[in-house]
Amino acid sequence: GGARGFAHLGIWRALQEQGTPIDFVGGTSIGGVMAAFIAADQPLDRAMDVARRAFAVNPTGDFNLVPLLSLIKGERLRRIIDRAVIDLLGFDADIEDLWKNYYCVATNYSQACEQVLRRGRLAKLLRAGLSIPGALPPVLHQGDLLCDGGTFNNFPVDVMQGVRGVGRVIGVDLHAFKPRRYKMDEVPGPWALLRDRLRPRRQRRYRLPGLAAYLMNVTILYSTSRQRQAKRLTQMYFNPPLERVGLLEWGKFEQTVKQGYEHGLKVLSAPAAP
Repeated sequence: GGARGFAHLGIWRALQEQGTPIDFVGGTSIGGVMAAFIAADQPLDRAMDVARRAFAVNPTGDFNLVPLLSLIKGERLRRIIDRAVIDLLGFDADIEDLWKNYYCVATNYSQACEQVLRRGRLAKLLRAGLSIPGALPPVLHQGDLLCDGGTFNNFPVDVMQGVRGVGRVIGVDLHAFKPRRYKMDEVPGPWALLRDRLRPRRQRRYRLPGLAAYLMNVTILYSTSRQRQAKRLTQMYFNPPLERVGLLEWGKFEQTVKQGYEHGLKVLSAPAAP
């Protein structure tokens, strides 16, 4: 979800205003970070302020000059997440220190499996769930390499559904994938694509994904196929329209929160299905 993850905060505000209680929170990637903000059980405005200040600096801007393991060093992200946890909770907390029950999902590269994280240093495990393969370095945890949980499970409502005692499951799906076919026999060459990209958006011919979007989406294709089935496990489902928010457009904090809030109000005010 990247910068689109800020929409979680807007939906949280809408749920609070409607008096919907939340007692167990989980997520993966940026959703795992936003879920931790909710699980910290701080006043919403304070949590929003911490998130706003934390991501005022682009967390993915420290590129590797020698990208042997990842394109981005990840040091800036580490500092941002470490500081956000301390600002939010007052100390370098573990998951067990959160006030609400919480989990985050990562991909265990070493064991080739999904890993649900319920114990351990919060900031480190949040980074693990955020570490997009190839873009950010993996995180070592108990001898294993962990990376972005979206590779295996980008919408982990099935994990929540399996928790004993859980009633209603609320799902926030930030993925904007839409199946499409292309009316061309061959992918254009690099110069043709460059000329096309220089045109205004509405005049472009090819509508092909950019390199970053292509690589990031490929890593979650399996997870995306699972999402369609996972949606059925929710009793309340949110899918805010965030096509105009790029994954790395961290400067769109206010706009994205607002879009999440407005979508949340729309879903909550809709008549319940019979």
